Amino acid sequence: MADAIRFTPAQAAAISARGGSLLVSAAAGSGKTRVLVERVIGLITDPDHPVEADSLLIMTFTNAAAAKLRADITERLGKEVRAHPGDLRLRRQQMRLQRASIGTVDAFCLRFVQQHFASLDVPPDFTTADDADLFRIRQQVLADTLETAYQDPDFRAFADLFDRGRTDDTTGRTLLALYDFTRSLPQPEKSLEDFTAMWQCDEPPQDTLWGKTLLAGALGKVRGARRLLAAAMDRAARDDVAAAAYLAVFSDDDTNLNYLEQRLAAGDWDAAVDAVQGLSWGRLGRISGGKEANPAAFAASELRARAKKQIDHLKTEFLLCTGEEYLSDRITAAPLVAALTRAVSDFSRRYFDAKVAEKLLDYADYEHLTLQLLQDADGNRTPLCDTVSARYSAVLVDEYQDTNALQDAIYYALAKPDASNLFFVGDIKQSIYRFRQAEPSVFIEKQKAWPAWPVPDGPATIALDANFRSAPNVIAGVNAIFETIFSEQLGGVTYGEGQRLVVGRQGTYPGLCELDVIDGADAAGDARTIAARIRELCAQGFAVREGDITRPCNPGDFCILLRSRVDFAVYQSALQEADIPVYADTAADLLDAPHVRPFAALLEIIDNPAQDVAMASVLLSPMFPFTPDDLVQLRRRVKGGSLYGAVLTSDLPKFQEFVRQLAAFRRLARTLPVDALIEELFARTGYLAAVGAMPEGARCREDLRSFAAWAAGAGRAGLSALVRAMRAARDNGGLTQNSASQARPGCVTIMTVHRSKGLEFPVVFVAGTSHQFNTADTRNAVLFHRKLGIGLTLRSPSGTNRYRTLPYAALSQAIRAETLSEEMRILYVALTRAQDALFITVPLKNTTSDLKTPALWANAGMTGPEALQDCQSWSGWLLTAALRHPNSDALWKKTDFLPSQGQSDAPLVIRLLTPPEAAPAAQPQPEAQPDETLEAALLENFAWHSPDEALQDVPVKVSVSNVTHAARQAVLQRPAFLQKSGMTGAERGTAIHAFLQSVPFTQEQPDLVAEVERQTALRLLDPALAKVLDLNVVRPFFESAAYRRIRHASRILREEPFITALPAAEIRPGAPAGAEVLVQGIADLVLIFDDHAEILDYKTDRQTDRQYYVDSYAAQLRLYRRAFALRLKVPVTKLTVYSFTLADEIDIPLA
Repeated sequence: MADAIRFTPAQAAAISARGGSLLVSAAAGSGKTRVLVERVIGLITDPDHPVEADSLLIMTFTNAAAAKLRADITERLGKEVRAHPGDLRLRRQQMRLQRASIGTVDAFCLRFVQQHFASLDVPPDFTTADDADLFRIRQQVLADTLETAYQDPDFRAFADLFDRGRTDDTTGRTLLALYDFTRSLPQPEKSLEDFTAMWQCDEPPQDTLWGKTLLAGALGKVRGARRLLAAAMDRAARDDVAAAAYLAVFSDDDTNLNYLEQRLAAGDWDAAVDAVQGLSWGRLGRISGGKEANPAAFAASELRARAKKQIDHLKTEFLLCTGEEYLSDRITAAPLVAALTRAVSDFSRRYFDAKVAEKLLDYADYEHLTLQLLQDADGNRTPLCDTVSARYSAVLVDEYQDTNALQDAIYYALAKPDASNLFFVGDIKQSIYRFRQAEPSVFIEKQKAWPAWPVPDGPATIALDANFRSAPNVIAGVNAIFETIFSEQLGGVTYGEGQRLVVGRQGTYPGLCELDVIDGADAAGDARTIAARIRELCAQGFAVREGDITRPCNPGDFCILLRSRVDFAVYQSALQEADIPVYADTAADLLDAPHVRPFAALLEIIDNPAQDVAMASVLLSPMFPFTPDDLVQLRRRVKGGSLYGAVLTSDLPKFQEFVRQLAAFRRLARTLPVDALIEELFARTGYLAAVGAMPEGARCREDLRSFAAWAAGAGRAGLSALVRAMRAARDNGGLTQNSASQARPGCVTIMTVHRSKGLEFPVVFVAGTSHQFNTADTRNAVLFHRKLGIGLTLRSPSGTNRYRTLPYAALSQAIRAETLSEEMRILYVALTRAQDALFITVPLKNTTSDLKTPALWANAGMTGPEALQDCQSWSGWLLTAALRHPNSDALWKKTDFLPSQGQSDAPLVIRLLTPPEAAPAAQPQPEAQPDETLEAALLENFAWHSPDEALQDVPVKVSVSNVTHAARQAVLQRPAFLQKSGMTGAERGTAIHAFLQSVPFTQEQPDLVAEVERQTALRLLDPALAKVLDLNVVRPFFESAAYRRIRHASRILREEPFITALPAAEIRPGAPAGAEVLVQGIADLVLIFDDHAEILDYKTDRQTDRQYYVDSYAAQLRLYRRAFALRLKVPVTKLTVYSFTLADEIDIPLA
């Protein structure tokens, strides 16, 4: 079977190897998907031990990948069936394949929990929560958890480390971050216990994981410093003057460093601290004419200075305290860490219970519940696990480098008890999802522990290094770079045999790999240089491959890869100015989209108008007719206070109209759910239509609709909850809405490296390589690590500053090393997307200065991790590799060092370029004169008015509240979130109305407690409303004169709905005569006596002014009277309001 297709020996082994589990390390472009498909077919058609197609469990990283894999296997199996038409078993496999479990681990776990929910404490009809629901529940549970946790003095002390009693923002974020971190581990609770225990151990620093980590790191730094010093000696020895001035001092320096190295190697913490603190550096001799005039002396002194810097770094980052100081810090911090982990455990329980109460779960829940079904608390396989794992003849996992410890535990539980039927395929060099809690060490540990295939039995590794994607020169250039800079400490694996790319696609097409250093360029200069090069290549007809032939390139063949989206607009603008069609794969933050921002700001000022930035954004948006000059003039008249206050005081009609509209919006927000409020705002402002008229209007409308859908979920607890959700989304990277496509035919594509993973392009520009690495996660208030646990800072005795503890330093160094390794892997992904040509641009604002450190490393031959871990961007790594290449003469000329190049024969083109000048600003064009005839015709047409125009603003049907409250004057109100005090008015009113609707009015003094129990038992009253019902507020009603009249009425109508017609002019002054509007409402109580009727309305407003109720509700009750006058046989002679706040009845005049 497999012999019918040409495979490399490694591919053939990965397809046919049997007898144990396999880890296949598949380099970029090595055909791993094809190998996975062939292995599946090989298992199904194995001549000795064939398996059934539906006994295969295949896990992939995305749903799209799963669908493609299923299609590829189906097609390949179809070929086998056609090749063996008489094989009935093969035909059955086509049917079985449709039942095979091929999908993501999330999808598998979801189905598994659905099938076995009865064994779990979850409802059978649970659904997957969306992000908005999860955010809402998380925030509610977090508030409850913190309220409980603050009763613990140790937790209060922990919180005081960061927020000092002002807020609990940092404390809350830390709690959530630790919760999220532990959710990627198989046993979160046990991990929290282990993290706590680490702080309660009495071992000296050198016996702790933290101390061992720092000692190992410090030892590496010292050895690196000694190599720098050795290189300095070598450079000094090349010149007699430099040798005489420097060598003796260098020798003494090395003796001191050797002593420090011995202390570190011995693992003696305090001795190492004493050694580094007591280390001194000799004074260098003088160089006649200055060291700058002597190349050997200059290089030697620079190398020594770098060595000193590394040793100084040890004092603050590694050996930062004595053993006694560590012990004191540990005793202080241990109870704080314990309090934090207790709070996280409490949050975890509450959060899960809250989700289950709403019949919601998330994908992390599915994974943990799956593992809970498969393993007991001690990690032993359950009977269900044995039953389920027996179903699967093989468990195959794609993109294994992006798994985490929890998922790995699930894979092993689903495999045979001896774990002999696992097949993992991935590439550690392409593991770039740590921010999604992927754990590269899961892959790395197996790659180190498992022997290379072939082995008699047991697990083994196979390396697929043949690249079938890229042209030979591209592969050679990529190898030249990564052989210099990629290492186990900086990347995760040694870039050597089995990892180095090998040309897999032979032919005569050479390809091109070029590294361009752009002198004196920022992002804009980088973008202009790339635009010019694309135009040049298209004009030259640069040949790209298409199958077995070549053709001239076109803009659609090019892709520009950037580390982040920050500069997308810069590169897009440069290409547009060069008349090059371009498409930016934005997948950007919806909240930051120009067409969404104003609407989001409108929601914010409806919640709280006293926000100047949001207010200005709304005023200057297409929703309202204001200009910047209007706001300037407004501020000139009202210099102090909020912008909203200034708007309120303006006497300009358009500002007064805005105040009126905003007041109406705020009234709507108090009664409408967020989804209905948004639809009402769309209708009243016309903003959705206005957005549709923008460039790419259809996409803008879709973005706005997407935002509305998200907001409807995030705002289920009200507008204030939505505003908090928007704020949290901005703090956590924004609200991402993926674009429908990743490229557009005929256009240059701009995308991030992460977005490009799994894709390939004929010509790739890797741009913006001078971006600074983001190491913010090494400076968080509290750090977390899978092996090192929790690290935190403490406050100095003065209480003014925080200092890093030894555990914090260990975690910081470990996380930084992992972050830099991932940056190296991201660079690898970027450089391996090109098929035919790879261009790497390195923009340098100050070329001489920016080349200094890379030239120093290259000059000393220091290209290992001990040097490159000090680089702050990709450019440092790339320049170091470039300077070691024989084609780097142009770069060396920009440095003060003599060239020191390696022996590489890789065809890497290295150029030093000057960016093109920016195009001059376009001259303003003279204003075109209007066509007077056309203008007159347009004005005449626009002046036409519909004969029914007066009815356009007249609604067909309105509620009583719309009629009676529409004219209320707007006042400066507090933000919605400040209007709540205890129970909200809506909650209080709903509870009282619901209760009174079912109370029998036959008893003189009803037992209210018993009545609540009765209504709850009969489900007449919702238990949630019963909890907020205050019987002390209700009881006076049953002692009032109003209740006595109720009991004497011959007939009582409760919650009685009605609908009646009113003249339209009463709703909209100026409406045509004869037009009518339907008005609907519900009367709380209509009391019917023999000769008259009365209408009584319950009110739960907190007002104590009796006249307030007359002013506010007279019009409403008079409308009730008009409506019921048409229905009742007796006249309505009395209108009253019963105020539960006043515990009294207020008469409403009939007219």
